Formats: sequence, C-alpha cells, structure tokens
Amino acid sequence: MPKFTLSLPVQTMVDFGEAIQIAATLAIPDRLPDGPIDLLVCLHGGTYSRWYWDAQIDGWPGYSFVDHCLAQGKAVLALDALGMGDSSQPEREDRLTPHVGAQAHHLALAAVLERMDAGEWGADMAGRARRITGIGHSMGGMLTIVQQAAWASFDQVAVLGFTNIGLAMSDEVRSAIGAQVAGPGYGAANRAAMRGYFHAADVPETVIAADDARASLTPNSYGRLAIMPGGVAAEAAAIAAPVYLHFADIDVSPDAHAEPAGYRASRHVTLTKLADAAHCHNFASTRLQSWTMLHRWIDHIGAIS
Repeated sequence: MPKFTLSLPVQTMVDFGEAIQIAATLAIPDRLPDGPIDLLVCLHGGTYSRWYWDAQIDGWPGYSFVDHCLAQGKAVLALDALGMGDSSQPEREDRLTPHVGAQAHHLALAAVLERMDAGEWGADMAGRARRITGIGHSMGGMLTIVQQAAWASFDQVAVLGFTNIGLAMSDEVRSAIGAQVAGPGYGAANRAAMRGYFHAADVPETVIAADDARASLTPNSYGRLAIMPGGVAAEAAAIAAPVYLHFADIDVSPDAHAEPAGYRASRHVTLTKLADAAHCHNFASTRLQSWTMLHRWIDHIGAIS
C-alpha cells in the first residue's frame, strides 16, 4: 500500500517574506472499492506532527491509524500543520494565526486533489467522485473547525478530543499552559506534566517514549486559541456538514454531552465516547474501538447522504 511524502507549496493571505510549504503523507489503498473514494484528511494536535496518525514503533505494531484506514479501503492525507513537524515554521510567528494556518491546509488539500484528478497517483483515481472527511485531533480539531467554517473543504468533519466549552484540567496545568503560550514564538509543551491527560495508565512505557521522542514545537498563536473557552464557537456553529465528536473518558471536555449543542447548523451531529483511554486516542489500548467507531460513522454518513 503506497505512501507518498509530499511537500506542498502554498501562498496564504499573509506574506511571510519566505516560501511556505506544507509537509504531508498521502496513503492510498492497493485496491480502491467501487463508488466514491473515501479520502480522510487528518490533522494532529499541539506538540504533535502527522506521525500521530502513522505511528510506526519498533516492536509495537498496530498503532498506525493510516495503516488501519488503508485496510478499510480508505485513502489518507495526513498533514503537518503550518509551523509544525516538517511544514514551514515561519520566522514571523506573530503573523501565523489559526485562520492563516487553516487556509494553508485548505490550499494544500486543493493542490493534492488537483494532482489526483490529473492521474498522478493512478488513472483509477483521476476524475473519480470523492467523499472527503476532515479529521482533527485536539488542537487539530480546532484548526479543522476554522478551515471548514471558512472554506467548506470537507463533506463531513470529525473533531476528536477538542472542546469549545473549557478545559477539564487542573488549575495548575491550565495556568502552566496559559503562561507558556502567552508570548510570540513556538513552544515545547511539558509532556511530563501532560502525561496523565495524554495517556491512560496501561499505555506501555516504550510507546510513550516513542511518542515523546517525536514531539514538535507548536505556534503559540494556535495554543492560545485552543485553550480559550468558546475560542472557535462561532466557527463551529457555522458548520452545516455532518459532525462527529469523539472523547475518551480522560479527556479535555468538562462535559462531552454538552459539546454537540455548539454545532447547531449541522444537519447531523454524532457524539461517541471511548472507554479506558485518555486524550491521545491513537495510543490507547482501546484505539481499535475508536477507529472502528469513526469508520462506521463515515460509512453511515455516506450511505444516507
């Protein structure tokens, strides 16, 4: 099942005075099923990169969401958010707002779709109908919400582990995060302080170490909005497409059942909960259950659309 590493030049509404590119991985199943192509566009959270979606850990198979999707016959485009991972990290971080980042991701997707239609990754993909699902985890959920509200990039949106009603964290941790993202620049989160929120007690130490070793810097402008209660409430309320919300039993929302009300323009909002897991769902012992619930929702929405 081929995976292509891409570098996608974009020109955003802001001129950073330097070339800007989005790093991505495009993964395509060996055999595409009949009907529309399912393309899942995945965006990671704060301190992460696209590796979150395709975690290959020596001696620990089964942590790659991308590989699981390929086995389901779905293609995946995993992006590094602008300013993170292998994507450009503009020197002028003060110009890098979440809205600018979301535009960069929209433009990167558009470039991939254009190349797909041209047959670059196989004639069987050229001109085919597509069903595009935007998937964002944590801060990536926030950026996905902004992107969908502004550009309607996706046919449906899955927001995993992002809250618009305030963080369910201790005052100490919340204050530490707030102090870290207060100024301009790029920050490195204290993974040790976040461990109890990121990972349940049964996640193997080797897996956590591999995860921490791939940590990315995060633009502080993204972080400030991500922790602000109601920071993208207006954007969430403007989304008309179907929305899937997903939280673990240890997660960021103080009340997961209150979250769907924020997507009042959507014609179809689904909430699911993942037991025996913490905020980083892809490393949970119950991750297969998480992935299966998401696939079932995508297939269900496709059947009723």
